[in-house]
Amino acid sequence: MDVTLRLERTMRRAFLDRKRPWQINLDGRHIGDIAQGDVLELPIEPGHHTLQLTSTGRRCSPEREFEAKSESMTEFACHSQPIWPLMLMALVVPGRWIVLKRQ
Repeated sequence: MDVTLRLERTMRRAFLDRKRPWQINLDGRHIGDIAQGDVLELPIEPGHHTLQLTSTGRRCSPEREFEAKSESMTEFACHSQPIWPLMLMALVVPGRWIVLKRQ
């Protein structure tokens, strides 16, 4: 009774991080990488999880908690900050570099 975690990395004017894959961390463990424009579907166990994406250095997304129900799909979309003021803010607060939203 696995759950599928679907993760889509959209373009959104990404020019600083576009060539680097981001690490996918589920419950604090590295489970894969996602490149620009990729859509990944990964099997995970049902239950409570945390998801975070990381780039280089301290650049990352906020940690997102979610409940995965049996035989379902949990979907997230991610991209870098889309506009200059937010990108500049993310340089100061690297935990906001990657936008990670549940769909």
